[in-house]
Amino acid sequence: MRDKIFFILILAIIAIGSPACLQQKAATVTTVSEIQSPADERIKKAGDLVNKMPELAKYHVQLAAAILSKVRETGDYSLNRKAEESLSKALEIEPDNFDAQILQTQIYLSEHKFREGLELAKKLEGSNPNSAPVQAAIVDAQTELGLYEDAVNSAQKFVDLRPNSASYTRAAHLRSLHGDTAGAIEARQLAVRIADPEDKEGLAWFNSELGKEYLFAGKFKEAESSFDKALDIFPDYHWALAGKGKILAGRGEYDQATAIFEKLISRVPQADRAIFLGDLYKTAGRDDDAQKIYAEMIKRETTSGGDMHRIALFWADHDMDLDAALEVARQDRAKNSDLLASDILAWCPYKKGQYTEAKKYALEAMRLKTKNASFYYHLGMIENALGNKKEAVRNLKLALETNPAFDILQAGIAKQKLEELKN
Repeated sequence: MRDKIFFILILAIIAIGSPACLQQKAATVTTVSEIQSPADERIKKAGDLVNKMPELAKYHVQLAAAILSKVRETGDYSLNRKAEESLSKALEIEPDNFDAQILQTQIYLSEHKFREGLELAKKLEGSNPNSAPVQAAIVDAQTELGLYEDAVNSAQKFVDLRPNSASYTRAAHLRSLHGDTAGAIEARQLAVRIADPEDKEGLAWFNSELGKEYLFAGKFKEAESSFDKALDIFPDYHWALAGKGKILAGRGEYDQATAIFEKLISRVPQADRAIFLGDLYKTAGRDDDAQKIYAEMIKRETTSGGDMHRIALFWADHDMDLDAALEVARQDRAKNSDLLASDILAWCPYKKGQYTEAKKYALEAMRLKTKNASFYYHLGMIENALGNKKEAVRNLKLALETNPAFDILQAGIAKQKLEELKN
């Protein structure tokens, strides 16, 4: 499998000179910014066409695609429901409409319905084996489900079919998961260099993904440069703003980081960003503000059935509702065998004092040798609880060497525990 991942990057380098392209009425869609974005313009145009020719499926599909572009611009996944309304109308008119179905796979994946997304994408592959969107959906679903060997094979097929930014960025993600940080960064740099310059949001996204890869590796200067480039290309871009805020927090510039995350949460209250803001408040001694935003986030996510595996990790990190956290983690691991599901199912039993089970899943999370600071930290703490001081020290050091600011609160605990173990 590793040889295949290496081959993916070689193909990318060979193809470096090739250009690459990426990818209800308008009034019903709430915009995050008062400034008309490219997606807003597409929504209005498609909405006008739907009103004029509602009997044509293709215009309902165009409206759905425009709304999904707005989702990408803003991170507001509640807009998926408007997109699905348009897709349903398109499929009423043309039950086998390929474009409508591939957009539905995108919605499934964005809502963590990975098995449904994979099933539909595989069905579409039967009649459209050379479709780039189909291959992208298959790679994404297989990766999120932890079907890594299948994902590598599918990524190879995608690169062979379309050697462009979309395929290279998926190859980069797989390289990162397999512990090849340098290769992942190189592939993401390539994706940025050949991205369509006319697609501003797409180009900003590729720069943001490169920034996230740098941040993951603790390369803060390079990460900030990538996020700044994304913001120059697409001002106020939510992915880049979140990355910039994390860089500031990692440098100890908490006030500036807090201002950014307050801005993001005021627009779209995503769970991971709400947690980050709450942790910033705790760092500043604003415990009441932290508890308020935590409570709002938990209510919102549990009511909507949202990002529950992330909530389980939050509960474990903050020593809250540990029984519920463990139950959610076990349910998530039963559905998905990806690394994150394994890592969360290591951390939750650890917090319950179930150290043997915790280590089993911590080692499972490390099976691809991913250089993930949080994974190292969790394993280090578990090893310490089991009395394995040498392994505890080794993994805690790896966590802090990989990214000394991997988490606002947990990185401090890692440093403190490492100092205790050295004495």
